[in-house]
Amino acid sequence: MAPVEGIPDVIPSSEAIPKAAPEVTDKVVTQIKHYFSDASLNHDEFLRKGIAKDDGWVSFEVLARFNRLRQLMGLPDTSRAGKGNKKSQAVPVKDVIAQLSTIVKEGIKEDDPLEIKEDNTAIRRKEAYTPNDEWFSNTVHVKGLPYGKEWSGMIDKLTEFFNQKGEVVLLRLRRNPKSKAFKGNLLVQYATKDQAEATAKDDELVFEENKLETTMLPAYHDEKLAADEFIQPELRKPGASYPTFEEWCVAHGREPPAPLQADKTKNKPVEKEPEFEVVPGVLVQFSGLNDDISIPQLKEAFGALGEVKFVEHEKDEENGIVRFKEPVSEDFVEKNPELKIGDAVLKLTLVEGEEEKAFFERARQASVNARANKRTSHHNAGNRNKRYRK
Repeated sequence: MAPVEGIPDVIPSSEAIPKAAPEVTDKVVTQIKHYFSDASLNHDEFLRKGIAKDDGWVSFEVLARFNRLRQLMGLPDTSRAGKGNKKSQAVPVKDVIAQLSTIVKEGIKEDDPLEIKEDNTAIRRKEAYTPNDEWFSNTVHVKGLPYGKEWSGMIDKLTEFFNQKGEVVLLRLRRNPKSKAFKGNLLVQYATKDQAEATAKDDELVFEENKLETTMLPAYHDEKLAADEFIQPELRKPGASYPTFEEWCVAHGREPPAPLQADKTKNKPVEKEPEFEVVPGVLVQFSGLNDDISIPQLKEAFGALGEVKFVEHEKDEENGIVRFKEPVSEDFVEKNPELKIGDAVLKLTLVEGEEEKAFFERARQASVNARANKRTSHHNAGNRNKRYRK
């Protein structure tokens, strides 16, 4: 079998592939039904292209490489292959394909919207997929969750939370286009517009002590458009045309990102990537920022509490993280729960654990990207709007 581009032909595992329990079969089949649903296909270009190639059939060879399905089957992520785990054994993808096809064959029923190919090598929808623009008017934009904080099972827990207002058919996390960090914002699509509006009108939504701000997606989109801001792809109205980011930059008098140049470094020694040590206790997250406050103002205000090394903040976001030069005291937030800057009152929390590690990884990657940009262009447009500002 030909390998899928960019994905290894083996899956690392410290033990044999476990036999699927009934609950595993249910979860895997439910996930596959989700992948082939209208709601998911509306936003899944990869799978849409897949079903267009072979009369709607998608092979189990392709599905066996989906991270979420491997997790549900009790297998580790293939992205960890070859990353120093000497004890791991290479499990051939063909074995995973065989188990996945067996699970699906056992779990798919006659009245399900999917059918399996006679030779048990692929699966498809019984009804052809037709693009549906209804999702836009049935979606709520949600703000208020901590920037950069994710955990296992978070989407399931959020879906359960928003299901209190109606039937959630799709929940998507919004991410920073460059770092891919979770922005703390969500797009929650309901089965009907009435259910979405009920959520958008609720001013008292609180998820795990985080006060949420909800707006219907069409209204949020129009607000951004009226402010002449760049509209990110996930916010765009179906059928409407939008400028590319390069075109938007030119129209607003900003230097567009430098185009990638031909690789001239083939014969040069490989530069060692910068190392970023996780320094405990130097990160403080803030929330409640308004558009009128600049990075220099943030640095000046937080400078009264300690020497600031840099600030991580994306334009138009209410949340961000301050990286102090030295660790703050354990009772820092207790002594400084809030910080007033102009008319804004910022709420402060310490960044710890996995969120702390994720921050330093983003910082490391930003440094790697900056070094790459410096090699490819003398005029790096990102210098004006770096997320990590010293």
